[in-house]
Amino acid sequence: MSKFKVIGLLLFLTLSFPSFSQQLAQIEGSIKNSAKEAIEGATILQKGTNKGAKANRTGSFILKHVPFGNHEFIISALGYKTLTLKLEVNKSTEILKEITLSTESNSLDEVQVEGKTVSKRIKESGFNVNVIETKQYANTNSDINQILNRSTGVKIREQGGLGSRYSFSLNGLSGNNIKFFIDGVPIESFGSGMSLNNMPVNIAERIEVYKGVVPAHLGSDALGGAINIVTNRDYKKSLDFSYSIGSFNTHRAAMSAGYKHPKNGLMINLNSYYNFSNNNYLMRTNPKAGVYLKAPIPPKNELFDTLQSARRFHDDYRSFMTQVEVGISNKKWADIAVLGLTYNDVCDQQQTAATQERVLGHVFSKSHTFTPSLRYRKDKFLFENLSATVYANYSRGENIITDTSSRTYYFWNGIATEYSPNAGELNSYKSITHQKINNSFSQANLNYKLSASHLFNFNYNLNTNKRENYNEIDPYNDFYNITNQIYRTTIGLNYQQILWKERLNNSFFIKEYGLSGKTNTAGKTSKNYFGYGAVTNIKLDASYGIKLSYEHAYQLPTFTELFGDGLNVMANEKLKPANSDNYNLNFYYGTTFGNHHLNVDASTYYRNVKDYIIQKSYDTPQGQKQLADNEGGVKVNGIDFEVKYGYKSNFMAVLNMSYYNAVDREKYDKNNREKITYKNRTPNEPWLFGNLDISYGRNNLFSAKDNRIQLNYYLQFVNNYSLSWSKLAEKSTKDYIPAQWLHNIAATYSFNNNTYNITVEGKNLTDQIAYDIFKQQRPGRSVYLKLRYLIRSSH
Repeated sequence: MSKFKVIGLLLFLTLSFPSFSQQLAQIEGSIKNSAKEAIEGATILQKGTNKGAKANRTGSFILKHVPFGNHEFIISALGYKTLTLKLEVNKSTEILKEITLSTESNSLDEVQVEGKTVSKRIKESGFNVNVIETKQYANTNSDINQILNRSTGVKIREQGGLGSRYSFSLNGLSGNNIKFFIDGVPIESFGSGMSLNNMPVNIAERIEVYKGVVPAHLGSDALGGAINIVTNRDYKKSLDFSYSIGSFNTHRAAMSAGYKHPKNGLMINLNSYYNFSNNNYLMRTNPKAGVYLKAPIPPKNELFDTLQSARRFHDDYRSFMTQVEVGISNKKWADIAVLGLTYNDVCDQQQTAATQERVLGHVFSKSHTFTPSLRYRKDKFLFENLSATVYANYSRGENIITDTSSRTYYFWNGIATEYSPNAGELNSYKSITHQKINNSFSQANLNYKLSASHLFNFNYNLNTNKRENYNEIDPYNDFYNITNQIYRTTIGLNYQQILWKERLNNSFFIKEYGLSGKTNTAGKTSKNYFGYGAVTNIKLDASYGIKLSYEHAYQLPTFTELFGDGLNVMANEKLKPANSDNYNLNFYYGTTFGNHHLNVDASTYYRNVKDYIIQKSYDTPQGQKQLADNEGGVKVNGIDFEVKYGYKSNFMAVLNMSYYNAVDREKYDKNNREKITYKNRTPNEPWLFGNLDISYGRNNLFSAKDNRIQLNYYLQFVNNYSLSWSKLAEKSTKDYIPAQWLHNIAATYSFNNNTYNITVEGKNLTDQIAYDIFKQQRPGRSVYLKLRYLIRSSH
């Protein structure tokens, strides 16, 4: 071999040696939490180097230029326990199994962690939406309504204590303009016992609050917005049990449990709750609000006096719900296939009619509902990029309203008016009204992923409601023998774009609503309505952006609005659907500096509503009752904002305020006369309100591990407002509700890694006389103790 060949060979070997000794690989994988949700923003770092990668919105990552050999990698995400992974790299591409991070126990950051996963994807969709993570409230004595009442733009007003009727307002539109869902299924399809003021917060994983514009996949005629409650289910092993006791002999128990067999995929889910309260809080005379409790003076009952206070004496409430699902998972033909059965039972004494001026002493109702259901989900359904979800249920229930007291009127001291053998309190004749209610609901959702940037969703809903009435005392009286039935269909199609490296997120959708019905008086009717809308989210920077959304929406009359409820709501079969053009503009900003976190969210909105459905109060021989009626034109505009600040996992403060202006913009009535309500605020609606929520917690106190103490202060403010159209009411009269400041506190001690939790909670600490819908007095100061046991695992 010539010397030139030898030199050439040595030079080749010298230059090639580093490449042979430093072969490089890339590592691919995904990072998810225990609920199999992607953790966007999670990082993987090669220990001892500055090489790393960040997970995208699907949790996937690619770490490049990793030398062959043995290495340690550190996987971390805010609010999760850091994981160290040892790996021998000996292939050009190493594909890891799914990496699962578990949450840090008892950390306020858990709320923010979820915001990096499903919640963040929802927020980035372009819809004006609040996502409430329930972890921070799980140890409190709150139900879903009380949690929602802290959210921006939401105002909930109740007619009394536990289980009472309530009105829900969202960005100026209220009542049935807002629709409610459980896991995407309309709550009404489960029967009357399933309501937000019954449901304890423990059974919910998160709550989605859509304002004004509602995504097509929920498939409903929501004029002003929608609430979707996502429950805890499909865990491999979980048990969440709680029991609380408190003022007014209130008892609340809740249990959420799940089990999934790791090999055969058999799964069982259970959700259940029980509520009871005497609701016997003090009613009080309040001259500042124009409220006087007048009652006859015994024994002759000829003279009347004003009582300073009186305890409610006929307001017991009891509710029970249990939901069981049994099925299989992770099969070739189904990712989830589940059969379920839901049963709820309610017993409710009626203390007042529509207002507290009408006192009831013997009227009560009982109801029960059975609801079997089917739930099916399959990714890669027929095609690689097509997924399908199918749900169906059928509920059969009965509501019995008993009005047989032979008294026509009661006073707050429990004394009744003269005996009338044939009369009831709500009707001029005695009645035991049976309402047999049959509802069916079916839903199909198809999702097609054309590419990572183009997605399609198709939704179809069919909902039927049928109610038969008869009076047990006088079953042949045609006044009571009524059969009503309605059918609702909703078809929605949505197209979503994700462009410019996920900085632009657009959705365009159309909806068709169908309403047909059959009544004893009006016969058969059938009509269709067409809605449409678009939303966009523009991320101007990694920390801030704007959202724009629009929808031409419809709200079909509900069954109760059309046919009454047999108690306090009168029928109006001529009620027309309302329609509205809804506009939203939203600005958001979020940043982290050191151990500090700051989020700001501000919105402005405009609603132009025609044939607005409004709840009116009327005097009848049986006291005031409510009636749903159409108003020609109502325009709503308003603003709201929320500021959230956090420091480490110890401190968090949230402040939000909401203002709206809902006025009658229709100047002339049908007879071309100027309306007296022109430019008046809509009645019985608070228009300025806010919340302040402050939390402070510390881990590992008293030299013990895995424990935490959490302190919470919550302030609720509601400005004064009128029960009638604003210019028709004087602040000095009973038609005005004064401003309210309600103070609440809670203290929780958690130990054994959040397995055991003890909470003491005080509500309305200053014992303020507070009023709600139609000036019904709310409970005064109350104290509760709650015990909670929690275990959860997805491994």
